[in-house]
Amino acid sequence: MADSGTIRHFIADGRAIDEALRRAAAAARREYVRAGLSMPVWRGGRLWWVEPTELMQYESDGHTATLGHEDAKGTDV
Repeated sequence: MADSGTIRHFIADGRAIDEALRRAAAAARREYVRAGLSMPVWRGGRLWWVEPTELMQYESDGHTATLGHEDAKGTDV
């Protein structure tokens, strides 16, 4: 078990947590594509279903952020 000082360091820095979230999101996209399922994402204040083909394109373009995150600022994913 990690000591509380180490945990506080990771939380304060945030980069390791951000990277873990990016990796988890990428793994989730790959699993949805593998299963041939649309993935639910939050876009513009609404729930959207992203087709596997869009998920594959997003991944192949080298994006690391979660789908829908950029859309909060009005840009398309």
